[in-house]
Amino acid sequence: MTRFTTTTLVLFALAAASPLLAVPPPAPRVSALERAESHLGQLAGQTKGGPQQRLLLEKQKIHRLLEDLDAGRAVDPRDVDRALEHAENPF
Repeated sequence: MTRFTTTTLVLFALAAASPLLAVPPPAPRVSALERAESHLGQLAGQTKGGPQQRLLLEKQKIHRLLEDLDAGRAVDPRDVDRALEHAENPF
């Protein structure tokens, strides 16, 4: 009986702490993503064909990251870094 109680207490403690472990990214990162999304949209409006489609695809990836962050879902920081890097050097 003690083993079951101990396991239950550990699981309860982990469940209670999990919202504390999901730390949102700092506001500068979110604003950098928003700026990158806007920048890619402007560039896409000035190009045609394949390059335009690549820009729109990168813009959509950033938009999905922002939606996930707004919804409180976990986002891999490497995905944010990658998206910002691709926005800086889209070609």
